[in-house]
Amino acid sequence: MQQRVLAMLVVLTMLLTSTVGCLGLIPAREAVEGFRDAAEDDLTYLKIDVSHTYTSVEIQPYTNKSVFIVDNSVTEISIYFKASFTFSDIFPQFENNTRYVRATLTDSEGVIQWSVDVSSDSAPIEEKLEPNPAFAKGDWVLDVEARGIGEETLGLVHDNFNIQLTITQRCVQYPMENSCSAA
Repeated sequence: MQQRVLAMLVVLTMLLTSTVGCLGLIPAREAVEGFRDAAEDDLTYLKIDVSHTYTSVEIQPYTNKSVFIVDNSVTEISIYFKASFTFSDIFPQFENNTRYVRATLTDSEGVIQWSVDVSSDSAPIEEKLEPNPAFAKGDWVLDVEARGIGEETLGLVHDNFNIQLTITQRCVQYPMENSCSAA
């Protein structure tokens, strides 16, 4: 009988010591969480930059397709656009076929949210897209097609353009963690 009681005590002791650690972690974790600062809302910014300067005296095509994901965390999409075509004020482009920049921003449902089609100098354009009531979720595409000329010898002719998208996302920043780092 004593051996049975002793065996049961040994087994009971082993069980208690192995579970106390696990069960003891719960109140310890709650105590540590109590010392931690509260989480805060923060913003991250994903930037997409499409720019090109032409360096050949022959008309050169340029194409670029950039894809990014829009989800519930996206609060704003900012667009900056600027184009420069050397001597476009003196020699206007006929039918917009020689030198140009054509860009479209299409949402995941195939709706064009922003577009530009220029063949002469364009002052900087800044636009903001905001959810109304929400952005279409999924892959959005910035599609750029352009043609231009340039030369490097004298530096007098160099068509160029610059498109910058800034996608603003909302996130929760926890203290001592880098949970809101940009993708």
